[in-house]
Amino acid sequence: MLATLAEHPLDDPAFVYEPKYDGIRALIEIGPPSSGPPTSIWSRLGNEKTSQFPDVVRALDDVRRGLRAPVILDGEIVALDERGEPGGFQQLQGRIHLASGPAGTPQSVAFIAFDILRDGDVDLVDLPLTARRARLEKRLAKRTGPLVRLSEVTPGNGHAMFERAKQQGWEGLIGKRADSCYRVGRRSPDWVKLKLVMAQEFVIGGWTEPRGARSGFGALLLGVYDHGSLEYVGHTGTGFDAKTLRSVAARMKPLQTPDSPFRVRPRPNERAHWIRPELVAEVKFTEWTADGKLRHPTYLGLRDDVEPTKVRREPDVPSQRSAARVRGGSAPRAAAPLKASGRRSPDAVSASGRRKRSPKSDLHGELQPL
Repeated sequence: MLATLAEHPLDDPAFVYEPKYDGIRALIEIGPPSSGPPTSIWSRLGNEKTSQFPDVVRALDDVRRGLRAPVILDGEIVALDERGEPGGFQQLQGRIHLASGPAGTPQSVAFIAFDILRDGDVDLVDLPLTARRARLEKRLAKRTGPLVRLSEVTPGNGHAMFERAKQQGWEGLIGKRADSCYRVGRRSPDWVKLKLVMAQEFVIGGWTEPRGARSGFGALLLGVYDHGSLEYVGHTGTGFDAKTLRSVAARMKPLQTPDSPFRVRPRPNERAHWIRPELVAEVKFTEWTADGKLRHPTYLGLRDDVEPTKVRREPDVPSQRSAARVRGGSAPRAAAPLKASGRRSPDAVSASGRRKRSPKSDLHGELQPL
């Protein structure tokens, strides 16, 4: 289920509010020790990431021991800072591009669960969020710790959480309708992104020659897709250290091509090198200019969990910093009663060991950026 970028009041009684974690979205399938599948971690594109996060898998063993049937959890894998608090996406770069667990001392990470999609043979996607949350808390009761956590949630009023987000430099908040069902693979206004930081994914279409003593490259040439064409939106040469310059350059060079991938060939100040548009970068920036370019963009990291052709310019919304006000207009819709549904969604992800489809095919297309 995907969230919609929007301006939304911070005191809507029909909503609950959570921190917007700056990590990678993950579905985690956990089987009981006696039978069923082992613990597996899947990215938003359906790529298995289990071997990259062995510490999370080990931490989930305590959850696994308490299961009698498989479960599927939805959440976020985040880097932890020196205080053990969720950090920024940049800190995950040493983990998400590996084929196996990191050598040496790895970046500390944690899995923060915020939803449960299946519990044994029961498909939970048609239950309201409040009922799914209660089930999630029951499953993780007394089994959380530094590496396995429950998302923080506050009902009805997110003002205090919003102030903490500003003070602690969070990316923003997520607002969710308390009575919302889980819309598999769909973007829904039932979940809204309330961003404090302007950041999104961009496709890398090339790089420029470095200046002076700088090595690797000068800047990345960035774009988004619009009506099937890659549109140039600007370049960024900040946010890199020497190690990052080398690693990103190494990822780009095998993709070199003589032709620009952009619909309109940009004319940067330095000589441009073009690549096939197969890499995606996370970039923060201050605003969009009137001519559709990025102002003050800063590189945060590469994403291997985003399909390049799905990258679009996110809709413009006023700063959420000015959105802390009481909702006007019609009264909010009351939350629906908590009622379980016996209907099994044909699109729901299966946690059963008797699946007819592979987990990868089930997950592909479901997890997208919040």
